Amino acid sequence: MVAAPCFSASAQEDINLQEVREQVMLYYNTNKTDECLNELSKIPDSQKTAQEWVLMSNIAQDSDKPMDAVLYLQKAIIADPKFYKSYYNLGNIYFANNSIKLAEDNYKKAVHLKKDFAYGYFNLGCCYLQKKNYRLARYYIATAIKCYPDEPTFYYNLAFAYKNLKNEKRATEVLAIYEELMNR
Repeated sequence: MVAAPCFSASAQEDINLQEVREQVMLYYNTNKTDECLNELSKIPDSQKTAQEWVLMSNIAQDSDKPMDAVLYLQKAIIADPKFYKSYYNLGNIYFANNSIKLAEDNYKKAVHLKKDFAYGYFNLGCCYLQKKNYRLARYYIATAIKCYPDEPTFYYNLAFAYKNLKNEKRATEVLAIYEELMNR
């Protein structure tokens, strides 16, 4: 006779929590947000990961609940202050609300934590475009391109920065790269 494996209550809770987390991702990735939130509610707040708080924030944003989204991102930062996506998403919310300085601060934190985060650099560049600081915009968008050279939007905005810096030749060259990438 083979004895059944004996799991401690804690080990069983870990297994159940892992199953819940797998269901969360399945529901989130298939855009079943109500089911995803239901599964997330089974995880105690003190045990939610930064990624889970970010998922909750994304769902809140999609449901037009920006204040909830910000709150969840703040909880994500508490759960893991080094999770760059929390700062990036917070920056996106602030940018959309035209709070450019707050957006800039959060994008800077994101790229500080993830040095090769192209979209963080790009959005930081967009903050500087909004502020009409075209030199810094050029710098950050060019940095985004170094991290990920295949994104056409980066080149389009870089050309805009060059145009505003009165460098028509460079703007035209960069727009040609944009066109080439768009035609692939």
